[in-house]
Amino acid sequence: MTGPLPRPVADEDERLTGAELRRLTARVRAHNVPTEPGRVVADVGQVAITAALVVLYLWGFGAPVRELLASDASGFGLGHGLIQAMALALAVAAGAVVATRLGPAGLPAAGVRWWLPTSADRTGLVAPSVVRATLAAVGAGLLAGGAPALLVGATVGHVVLDAAFGAAVGLLVVGGAGLLQVSGEASGATADGTAGRVLTLLLAAVPVVGLGVALWAPAWAAWVVPWPVTAVLGLGGAAAVAGWAVRLDRLRAGELRARASAAMQASAALLSLDSGGASRALLSTGPATSRVLSGVPGLARGAVSAVLAADATLLARSSAALAGLVAVAASAAVAVQVPVLGGGIGLWVVLAGFGYAGAVAGAVGPRAAGENPRLDALVPLGARGARTVRTLWPAVTAAAVLLAAVVATGGWAWAGTAAPAAVVLGAAAVRAAYRGPVPWDVPMLATPAGAVPTGLVLHQATGPDLALLGTLPLAVAAVVGTASPTLVAVQTAFAVGAVLWAGHARRTR
Repeated sequence: MTGPLPRPVADEDERLTGAELRRLTARVRAHNVPTEPGRVVADVGQVAITAALVVLYLWGFGAPVRELLASDASGFGLGHGLIQAMALALAVAAGAVVATRLGPAGLPAAGVRWWLPTSADRTGLVAPSVVRATLAAVGAGLLAGGAPALLVGATVGHVVLDAAFGAAVGLLVVGGAGLLQVSGEASGATADGTAGRVLTLLLAAVPVVGLGVALWAPAWAAWVVPWPVTAVLGLGGAAAVAGWAVRLDRLRAGELRARASAAMQASAALLSLDSGGASRALLSTGPATSRVLSGVPGLARGAVSAVLAADATLLARSSAALAGLVAVAASAAVAVQVPVLGGGIGLWVVLAGFGYAGAVAGAVGPRAAGENPRLDALVPLGARGARTVRTLWPAVTAAAVLLAAVVATGGWAWAGTAAPAAVVLGAAAVRAAYRGPVPWDVPMLATPAGAVPTGLVLHQATGPDLALLGTLPLAVAAVVGTASPTLVAVQTAFAVGAVLWAGHARRTR
């Protein structure tokens, strides 16, 4: 027989829809892994008990927080209402970042591999993720709206109204993110995409605006949102979710694959408590990092200048890092206004904690080199030399945060130890950037509360340990209230030792 083969024609009645394909997969999974009786009831009960414990903890912590704010005699406007507003605004901005990066509509990795190549409709495939994302947004909004009101001691009725307002805002956020997703506007919602830049700027603007309101506005009492406002926002959010749901067939396969990969990375990082992996999954710069070195050759005149120029260019092009640095500096300025944190050990905790966070924000280059060791192999410096050079920009960003705290407190008497302490914090950030993967082969430690993964604890302590030990002279200066020449010299010696410690590279055979 010669000639072309007949073209196969599928029967439309035999083609599976997205919902039918999901149900078929669920039946196969249930056959292979039978469900345990009462498992759903146990899971629901566990969630209910956890929610009740969270409410009780917030209610218990509310009294010390209210007493702390009531003891503020400095006239600083960090009132109950400002705390509510900042907590809700941060939750909304962070939720928008997560929604645009990890969804809100998507498929699991296995679904992307096996379901997408089929002719099943996308609406039926991703419909469960829409329901889950909507419920998660409403639940997170309830918590973001009600928890701050409960913390500042609002009445039960006010807590319910604020929680309903938070749920309406969460519904509006997930609906807006879904509309961006189906329209293709959020297809590149990385840290350096348009949507990513806007969201990171909004996230950084919350502490800055809060600082301005606290400094130049009168104390803001606790507030409650009227129910008509909540109803209007809820209707708007419901309309956005409905418009998102009817356009699900417009989702592109490449976008679903990218979001499944990001979700898998984020879930693995959360399961292993890897903060670096979670930040990479949520704030990935995507292909933008390949353009980072384009401006370096004109600035580099040697190995050291090449490394510094590359790290500076990478930091300048990382909108998430710059926004985080601004947010950390503003948060430090706000924190030192609280009386118990404006001096003594409390001041040292603020300086060391926020200063280290600022150094981590500026350690974009060291983190890239820690994830890809070939970057350090490209320059003739050696492992110790490359790590030592990379300490500069994290130290500069840590110094910026410490300077904001010094200006906010007016503590110029102890500021002499701040500059060498910033070097210590920069070295601690470099040490954390090069700490590598979690050593899960370390034996676990048995405690009365259960087994503790020793390798995970040691991994998470790498970096903060140096920040804690290396800023002890700064702690003494904060407690005494002044920095003597001896303290400055000791802190400088600690800075030199911290740089040497951070530059140490373990030899491999």
